[in-house]
This record gives sequence, C-alpha cells and structure tokens, in this order.
Amino acid sequence: MRGRARVRGGAQRGVAAALAASLAAGVVPGTQGQVLAAMSWTTGTNEQAAAQPTAADLSAQAIERFKARDYDAAVRLFEEAYAIDKVPNYLFNIGRVYEEKGDIRAAVDYYQRFVKEPGVEIEARDLALQRLRVLKGILQETDPAEAKPAPAAPAPAPVAEGPKPEPAPVKPAAPDPKWRTMKLAGAGLLGVGGGALLVGGVLGGLALSKQSQLDATHDFAARQDLKRDGERLALATDVLIIGGAVLALTGVVLVAVGVSKGKSSAVAERRVLPTGTGLVARF
Repeated sequence: MRGRARVRGGAQRGVAAALAASLAAGVVPGTQGQVLAAMSWTTGTNEQAAAQPTAADLSAQAIERFKARDYDAAVRLFEEAYAIDKVPNYLFNIGRVYEEKGDIRAAVDYYQRFVKEPGVEIEARDLALQRLRVLKGILQETDPAEAKPAPAAPAPAPVAEGPKPEPAPVKPAAPDPKWRTMKLAGAGLLGVGGGALLVGGVLGGLALSKQSQLDATHDFAARQDLKRDGERLALATDVLIIGGAVLALTGVVLVAVGVSKGKSSAVAERRVLPTGTGLVARF
C-alpha cells in the first residue's frame, strides 16, 4: 500500500511539473507539443502489478495512441487511467484529444470538468479556460443551438385605473383640401371674368367711338373702313362681356360653395367628442 501511494504521489507531481514546463515554454494551445507536455508522466518506480497495468502505464499507452492519431483509443485509455487514479490532468488530456479529433462539444465538457476539480494548479486552470473561451466561440459561430435567445420582457402586472379625466376639447380640423381648392378656383375664375368684363368695356367704348366717326364721315371708302372696324370691335366686346360675365358668375358660385362646405366641416368636427369612463385593466 505504501508503495502504491508513493507511485500515485510521484505521478501527480510529474503531471504538475509537465504542465508548468509547458506553460513556461509558451507552447501554443492546440498543438501536439502542448498535449505531449501536458500528458508527460514520470512514473519513477518499478513497482507495477503484473496482471493489471497502472494509471501511468495506461497514460503512456494513451500518448502513443494519440501520436498515431488513434483518438478513440487514446480517450479510452485516459478514461481507464482516470478510473484507477483520479488525477485531474487526465481530464485535461481527454479534452485535448477530443479537440484534436474535432469533437468540440466533448472537448468543452472535459475542459469544464477539469477546471472544476480541486487541487488543479492555477497555470493549468488558466490554460484550460483559454481553450474553453476559444472552443465556445467556435460553437456559437457554427451551432445555432448555442445562441442564447434574448430574454423576454416580463409582462406588466394588471393596473386598475380610475375614471378617465375629462377629455380636452378637440381642435377643429382644417377644412377639407377639396373645398379649399374650390375656393381658389372660384377666386381665379372671378378674377379672369372681371378682367374680361373690363377689357370688353374698353373695346365697347372704342366701338362707340367708331360709330361716332362713321356718322361724321361722308366719304364712302372711309365709311366702309370705319364700319368694318366697328363691327370687329363690337363682336370682340360682346364675346368678352358675355364670357367674362359667365366666368365671374361661376367663380362667385365656387367661392360661395367652398366657404359654405368648409364651415360645415369645421362645425361637424367640433361636435365630435370622445366619451366613456370606467375601470380598465392594463396588461
């Protein structure tokens, strides 16, 4: 029994020394050199059972299988070694084998078990934590199941409200744009019609002057010219006066209708008020 205790103590000290040497040498995580440094075991004893291999023997075999890229056999041998001797570094080695194999999730599981074990040296735990951060980042980028859903906002508790306050008076809405357009069109027509009446009045005055000149002239050719000019002026006067009157009248009607409809719409808006009181449960 004392011999086996010395073997186990020597194995643990050998593992701790190997991990410390690996960290001091600055070995990059993820290389075979780191694994071999972390896995190195110095048995320092010749006391081995003839029928059953020791944990150190199984660890040495696991290292050989790892070098041969027989990852499944290496994992099995490290697990058997851990079953015989609960050295935490076996868990780190299993995680490293799984990482090399490409089984990221299994590697994360064993690295997590390793950092939670008591008695693990600080440097070794830091190394495992570094590998965990890298591997978890890979899982989050490649496995949608690892993405954590955003927490749902808690539903507010029901709140009973008292009677609603008196609603503020509703401001009258602006008149409908079509009534505004109607008023603008009516004003435009009224202006055009008024202008036409004004021009027609001027032309009518010229036509009357031509008529006066015609009465005072006795030359036949001159009378014919004055007559033609007077007829043209009279025709233009009639067209402008009649057209201007029609346009002006239409404009007046449109303006009157637009003003009336706009007032009716404003009155209707002032009469619409929100009503209703009571208790409301808000969720």
